[in-house]
Amino acid sequence: MILLMMIDSSEDKRKFCILYEKYRYLMYKAAVDILHDCYLAEDAVHNAFVRVACNIKKVAEPDSRQTKSYLIIITRNAAIDIFRKRKKQLQREITTDGIEEEKMPSTCMKETDTENEILNILRNLPEKYRDIFLLKYSADMDNSEIAKVCGIKEGTVRQRLARGKALIEDELRKLEDNGNAAYGSD
Repeated sequence: MILLMMIDSSEDKRKFCILYEKYRYLMYKAAVDILHDCYLAEDAVHNAFVRVACNIKKVAEPDSRQTKSYLIIITRNAAIDIFRKRKKQLQREITTDGIEEEKMPSTCMKETDTENEILNILRNLPEKYRDIFLLKYSADMDNSEIAKVCGIKEGTVRQRLARGKALIEDELRKLEDNGNAAYGSD
């Protein structure tokens, strides 16, 4: 494995191999859930393992819940990055093929824009809220598990979920207001 060449100590190499064998399928599933493409999901898992190799000293014990959550989070982030790059690439290809945006069905354009905006909202959430959301809704962890993994109180988890939801709702309202303003000006 080429990634092992990035790691210096034999102990860290062993830890990396254990992580790879134990979590690669879970990470793959997390990536497929976002990308809906097995080849792109493999790329996301590879990118995640590159990050793991670069930060192997920071990774806790392979069997810990914290390590599992960390791997899921970086895999989902890698998958979201690929998803966003792919969306931009597809939009460029459509534009270069000579299809005018005015001739495209407006419902198709709205859905694509909305999906991108929602991903941007989630991606731009402050890290402390984004990580809690990922653990709650992608790793299906309950509040007490999240509290243990993050080393915070369960009440703090509930508070961050509520504040994160409020931030998301505010951003969605702004999007909706901007969309209504754009349609009202025509």
